[in-house]
Amino acid sequence: MIYLYPANKMENLLVLLDKIQQISPLAVFSQEIIVVQNPGMQHWLNLSLAKQRGISMNIRYALPAQFLWKLMRSVASDEDVPDQSPYSREVLTWRLAALLGSDEVTANPEFEQPSRYWQQETSAERAALKRYQLATQLADLYEQYLIFRPKWIDAWQHRESIFNLQNESLPHAGALDEIEKWQGLLWQLLIKELPYNPVTLMQDAIAGLNNKKAELPRRIVFFGINAMAPMWLDFINALSEHIEIHFFHLNPCFSYWGDILSEKQAVKAISNWVDGYEDIRSAVGNPLLASLGQQGREFMALLHNYSLVNIDVFEQAGSQDTVSAPEPGQQAAIPEAVTASVLAQLQNDILTLTDARQAPKKAKDDSVIITSCHSALREVQGLHDWLLHQFNADSELTPKDILVMCPQIESYAPYVNAVFTRGWQDIDDKIPPLPCSIADRSSKDAEPLIAAFIDLLNLPDSRFQVSGLVALLRLPAMQQKFSLSFEDIDKISLWVEQAAIHWGLDQQHKANILGLEQGSNSFTWQQGLSRLMTGFAYGDSEVIHQEALLLPVVEGDDGRLLGQLMLIIEQLQSFSHQLSTARDACSWQSFLQQMLDELFVVTGDHNFELIYHAIESLVEYCTHALYDKDIALSVVREFLNSHFSMPDPGRQFMVGQVTFCSMIPMRSIPFKIIAVLGLNDGEFPRQRQPLGFDLLAMTAAKLGDRSRRGDDRYLFLEAIISARQALYLSYQGRNIKTNAPREASLVLKELMEYLELGYGWQLGNSGDDIRQLPMQPFSADNYLGAYPGFDEKWLKLGNSTASGEENGNETLLISQEVISQENQLGDKQNSAAASENMPAEQQGEKTAQINASELIAFFQHPARQFARRQLNLYFEQVSIELEDAEPFTADRLQSYQLREQLLDCYLVAATKEGEDGPAATSDIDREVLQVITAARLAGKFPYLPTTGELFEKWRDDSEQFSRVIIEQGGDNPSQVYCEVLLSQADGNNISLSTLLPVQGQQLVFYRSSSAKAKDFFTLYLHQLILQVWQRQLAAGQISLQADEQGLLAHVSDCSGFYFDTKSQKVSQYRFKAIADPETQLARLLAAFASGQNQALLVNGELAEHYFKVTGRGKSFSQQDFEKYWHDVNAIRPLSADPYMHYFWPTCPDLSEHLSMIESLYQPMYQALEKVKL
Repeated sequence: MIYLYPANKMENLLVLLDKIQQISPLAVFSQEIIVVQNPGMQHWLNLSLAKQRGISMNIRYALPAQFLWKLMRSVASDEDVPDQSPYSREVLTWRLAALLGSDEVTANPEFEQPSRYWQQETSAERAALKRYQLATQLADLYEQYLIFRPKWIDAWQHRESIFNLQNESLPHAGALDEIEKWQGLLWQLLIKELPYNPVTLMQDAIAGLNNKKAELPRRIVFFGINAMAPMWLDFINALSEHIEIHFFHLNPCFSYWGDILSEKQAVKAISNWVDGYEDIRSAVGNPLLASLGQQGREFMALLHNYSLVNIDVFEQAGSQDTVSAPEPGQQAAIPEAVTASVLAQLQNDILTLTDARQAPKKAKDDSVIITSCHSALREVQGLHDWLLHQFNADSELTPKDILVMCPQIESYAPYVNAVFTRGWQDIDDKIPPLPCSIADRSSKDAEPLIAAFIDLLNLPDSRFQVSGLVALLRLPAMQQKFSLSFEDIDKISLWVEQAAIHWGLDQQHKANILGLEQGSNSFTWQQGLSRLMTGFAYGDSEVIHQEALLLPVVEGDDGRLLGQLMLIIEQLQSFSHQLSTARDACSWQSFLQQMLDELFVVTGDHNFELIYHAIESLVEYCTHALYDKDIALSVVREFLNSHFSMPDPGRQFMVGQVTFCSMIPMRSIPFKIIAVLGLNDGEFPRQRQPLGFDLLAMTAAKLGDRSRRGDDRYLFLEAIISARQALYLSYQGRNIKTNAPREASLVLKELMEYLELGYGWQLGNSGDDIRQLPMQPFSADNYLGAYPGFDEKWLKLGNSTASGEENGNETLLISQEVISQENQLGDKQNSAAASENMPAEQQGEKTAQINASELIAFFQHPARQFARRQLNLYFEQVSIELEDAEPFTADRLQSYQLREQLLDCYLVAATKEGEDGPAATSDIDREVLQVITAARLAGKFPYLPTTGELFEKWRDDSEQFSRVIIEQGGDNPSQVYCEVLLSQADGNNISLSTLLPVQGQQLVFYRSSSAKAKDFFTLYLHQLILQVWQRQLAAGQISLQADEQGLLAHVSDCSGFYFDTKSQKVSQYRFKAIADPETQLARLLAAFASGQNQALLVNGELAEHYFKVTGRGKSFSQQDFEKYWHDVNAIRPLSADPYMHYFWPTCPDLSEHLSMIESLYQPMYQALEKVKL
């Protein structure tokens, strides 16, 4: 007998199951058999029964297909039937792969269509992969035919066409006939190998039930299943004549609703004058149930084809009464609802088949929340804030009471980790931790070790890129295997960066990858490791040996670490060659396990268990399929990749935390709060594109057929009826780039329309009842309304952004106690101001020591210096960034450094010529050649024929530049130490020191680059120091500390020589005597002191642009400043500078900073001269 228990709440089904087990217990050693659709339902049921009884034991949970196959096998009484079904999708794949490659198929013209698919590949391995992929798709199709079209299988088995079947209205078409013909023939070949399939086995099992009563269990419970193929229901019905079958079924509606239609179906029926459909309202009932519940409606219709004992257990939403078990043959009473929220009213409308639109009313509360966002990240952030408010409002709410579902959890997992899994430093009393678990993730996406194992299988096709191999070393299992620490890996990263290793094992490997007869050895592991190894052997200096620049960076005990690295590369190279060999499944198992043992410390970790299980599955399926052929690596890789891509529904589901998971059918577990994210048009309901040879998709659907779209629509309905307190629905209603409206999912729009017409909600594009989140978390709107945000850091950023529009000089995220008001520096500022603003650690000293280089770095970027020195903030990339791509263009910095080296060679040679007589041309050429050769072999420049031409050009440029410097600047250059002492009003002193490059009667600076703001400031500062020193010497305040300082007495100006590589011209800039140098120097020191306490907007680059514009007689307005701030043509505009953006998120007000800029830089640009050459 089949006992059917429909209920609208899963908790009531649980109570009934518990009562039945108590009233009618099994024998002491008999197991209760409960069939569930997925491990998630098993986990909830087990926990709930344990909570109900205090313990849950002696229960065997099973999945439907596996359980029914084993039961049919035991009843059929045939020892030849294998324990593992040879017609399961996994085994059938390998049987089909063997058949598709056999002569029986390839020689038969009937199979021309499937054979052509994989035989057109020129590579044998590629052909084997496509044959396996075709077999995988066919296996899935045949499994669907077995379950949903058993008559087709029976017809093919009897060598008949499915078009000849009675009651099968199949359209005849040329393409369809051809597909049906070869699929039928292929099935006949499968039956020829193994005659037992689920259809025939079920027929034999039904016939043998009378003889096998003693082997049948006393009772079988099917729990929470809302869809099952008619074939399985037929077998279950046959079983029910001998044993008890208990079907616990979640039914959203109390009334019979098997004949209701969706509004679309009803309109079509009325328009076609179908009898019995005169009124849309009577045909539809509740529109949500009619539209979303097709799958459940069809399953209910299938169940009612059998003889049932129906025991209804329904309860109105919002009721607090406990459901008691009904007497046999009676219906359970429906307790009345106490207070009904909007969510409860929705559930009751569905329960009673009521259409609220027929009697509209005003009802709004927060039991249903619909949120529109710009991105998936904002969806998660908005949910996090809303959940915090729920915890504040309900002291009994716990994290385990919350379920969050997404169409694809992998799309949201990174954002969940970022928002919910916060670092402890980000947690305070206002933002308590919300523990969460992410279920249904695929192993290869969730587990780095498994992802690394998949990458290892790609070694034969790998470029051996440096970043991938270093990332492999960071795996704990590999670190343990080779005794590597994190410091060791950082050191290895530094070595490979210095050795210019980018990709490729060696010269031959690069040639194979690029498809060339011969490749270069540049940038390969062989070249880089050879440089490191020979550098370790040769000593402490860079040496060019046998056309290689040796690297002496490995010292002492680090030689062992270098040896470990070479061993790892050697092993990976060996496995790369071995992986290319095809072998049978058992040999693959031995080899892959050996590879794991040699590269990792294999422990009992769950990840290693998953890997070994996957490898064992390969052997198991091939064994059951009698597949003993050699398998290509590409096929093994495809099998394992597919295996690890499957979601693991048993892990991290309901572990006492907020549960994030994918939307999986038949897992309608009740929670106090259910949230559904990602309800976007085109993404949910999910759709699966049918294959071009899928007969199910090409013919009319039948009662009981399942589809991805139908599953998702019913999933959404189950989410509505499974939420107990609140239902949170979120979608991306705005485009994050254009802010244009985006449509919600069709199922969400149907719910929104129902709320609008039935309950008076305003849910249009700008509806008041949609919670519209701003695009940015620091927006002021994010901290307003019913559910304001909690994160104070975003709030401070938002406040700073808003106030920055009025006061651009306010700093960001720095308390006002730390930042003093900006002092406007005028012409009357003197040295006393510098002492007043000097940092506290300098104020207590008699003499504060400052080097000119500190001032130059400060005025180049004051905000950066303040962030680094006072706040310890470094926005630059501090870790070594390994590049997988070899250089194809000359790096600007590297080319500049090379030009500087070449220039120094020629200048040093000129100095020697002045001291010791004419230097031999061969000596100069030899030194220059050595510099160029070292640069070429260092791996910092492209390995291209044009690189040599670049070197020659830079050499000629440097030689020409050196001649100009010598001719215009004079000879006998000297570096003279200079120190000036500035007295302060409080009695303290500032000592400012530098080295002055004296050349003739001027200071000479030069760079192999065009002149920039920092160069002008360098010249200006040193001219000021020189003049102050000369004045103090003349006044007797200081004395000569060295003989060479006498040279300074005759120096009159400061010149800078610069070579512009674009124009190929040398430019000279000069400062002569500057009026009142003490005052100008005091202003610079005062600004430097002020910049230790706050961020200043007095960048030399900004000042240069300002005076360049105003120097032409033009004005520089706030609008001009904003254009410059966001200059899209600049390499990096000020707005893109991380330090500038940190302190000034929006363009500041120029007037707040203009007086300081003019005070500091105007004297400099007034005195600056450009000398014609």
